[in-house]
Amino acid sequence: MAGDMETLFIYNKFVTGQFFISREQELELFINMIKQRKHVLIYEPPKSGKQSLIQQGLVSLTKEGSDFTVVEVNLFNVRTKRHLLHKICYSVLDRIVKTNEEKEKLKEELCPEINKHLGKMNFRAEPETDIRPIPDSVTKQILDLPQKVSEKYNIQLIIYLQEFQELLLQDNYYNTIKIIEESWSSQTLPTYIITGSLVNAMKEIFEVHKFFYNFANRIKLDPLDLRSLSKFIIKNFHKTGRVVSKELSAKMYEITQGHPWYSQQLGDISYGLTRGFLSQQVLNQSFQSLLELHSYRYQLITSRLSRFQVNFLKAVMDGVTQFSSAEVIKYYGFNSSANVKRLKDAVQKKEILTKENGKWTFLDPLFETWLKTVYFQL
Repeated sequence: MAGDMETLFIYNKFVTGQFFISREQELELFINMIKQRKHVLIYEPPKSGKQSLIQQGLVSLTKEGSDFTVVEVNLFNVRTKRHLLHKICYSVLDRIVKTNEEKEKLKEELCPEINKHLGKMNFRAEPETDIRPIPDSVTKQILDLPQKVSEKYNIQLIIYLQEFQELLLQDNYYNTIKIIEESWSSQTLPTYIITGSLVNAMKEIFEVHKFFYNFANRIKLDPLDLRSLSKFIIKNFHKTGRVVSKELSAKMYEITQGHPWYSQQLGDISYGLTRGFLSQQVLNQSFQSLLELHSYRYQLITSRLSRFQVNFLKAVMDGVTQFSSAEVIKYYGFNSSANVKRLKDAVQKKEILTKENGKWTFLDPLFETWLKTVYFQL
C-alpha cells in the first residue's frame, strides 16, 4: 500500500502528466506566451501549483518540438545585490557550458569585468560576505548576459526566476529593481518567467510601484475546477479497488476549496484510511488529520497576531466590508479608523489576507477553515 500512497496523490513536489489536474486555460495561455516569446508573470500563495503549471507547459512545448534552454534562478536566499548578480551569472553559465575553463573563457569574452567584482567560478561564498559595491556598468553587463548568450549561441533562452519578491529585502531595493527593469526591457531574445509566493509583496513590486509595466503578462491561477478534481480523486481510488462517491469527492473539494496541495493531501489521507468505500465518517477523520497536520504552523501565525489583528480576521470572516464605520469599530474593538488602516497594512504584510477586486480574501484557504473551526470554534 505504501507504494500506492506514494504515487496516487503527490504533494511533495511539482506534478506533470497524469497528475496535473485541470487549469487547461492557464496552461494554454502559458504555452502560447512562451511560443510568442512573451514574458510570464505568476504570483500566487505557496503550494498553489505555480511550478506544476510551468513544468507541465515546458513538457508540452518540448513534446511539440520547441527547442529552448531553461535557466532556473531561485532567489529564496538572496539578500544582496552581489548575491543576485552572482546567482544570475553562474546559473546562466552553468546551463550553457560544462567546464569551469569554458565558463571562465565565456565570462572573459562577454563580461570582462566580472571576475574583478564577483570572483572565479569556484568561489561560491563571496556574495554574502563581500560588501564592496558593484558598479552599475558591471551590474548591467551581468544582467545583459542572457541576451548576449542568446545571440552568441542562437538559442531561445528562458530565464525562470522563483521567489522574485525577495528583492524587496535588499538594501536600496528600489535602485536594484530599477536597473533590472532597464536591462530586461532592452533585451529582445530571452524570455523571462517571473514567479513569487508572497502575493502582497509581488503586488508591491508590480502593482504599487508599477515596476516592469507592460513587460510581462500575469497568469492568474484560480482554484482547480470541481469536475476535474472530483474525477481525479474517484479515478485514483478506483485504481486499487476503492470507491469514493461523487458526493464525497465534491465534499473533499469543498473542504480544500480546490487548493491543489491540500486536495492532494486530503486525498492521500482519505485513501489510506479507506477499506473499500470512503464513508462520511472516514472523510471527517481525514479532514481532522489534515487540520492537525498544519495546526502548529497556524498556531504560530495566530500567536504572532495582536488582539486587534485577530479581530480584523474575524470581521473579514463575518463578511464585514465597512471596517471604518462607527458600529464596526465599536463591535470589533478597533479603536479608530486610523487603527483599521494599520490593521489592513499588517495583515497584508504578514501575507494572511489580500485584496482582489475590492474584496478581502484569505491567501491560505485551509488557514481560514482552521480559524473558523478550531480557533474561533464556530
